[in-house]
Amino acid sequence: MRLIELFAEDREEKFCALAVDALTNWSASETNKGVLATVLLGLGSYAGPRAEAAILAHADHHDADVRRAVAASLGTSRDTPGLPAEAQEALLTLMGDPDPDLRIDACWRAGEEGQGDSALSDATAALLGHPERRVQLDAVYGLALHDDEAWKRQTV
Repeated sequence: MRLIELFAEDREEKFCALAVDALTNWSASETNKGVLATVLLGLGSYAGPRAEAAILAHADHHDADVRRAVAASLGTSRDTPGLPAEAQEALLTLMGDPDPDLRIDACWRAGEEGQGDSALSDATAALLGHPERRVQLDAVYGLALHDDEAWKRQTV
């Protein structure tokens, strides 16, 4: 299904729509956390309202790997800049997750998808004080991806 999206000339192509339907239905019923995480990553390739809703449905999943797949899948393959409000809220929540690897993934996604979004910049900047050095380093990287002028002025 991933190859369908990669080689499709248009995301509205019949086979892309069928793949989103299949992955959306699969994500709603999958109980194996490893398989669910993979399905969500596949849905991230097709991001659009239906795919994103299916991804967001798992933002509070009990397994950190599934939540990491949610963070990695939000906002991908979108033609318009920025994240929808629901995706932004989920990402802000994931940036505060107790799992440091998930915080790192959320920092990266915030940096890649949250260009010019002050709430995501602020949440990323707040992680500069995290007790784990690797989270701090990824917060710096996320802020560099943001290229946020206001944050640069505060740190200079």
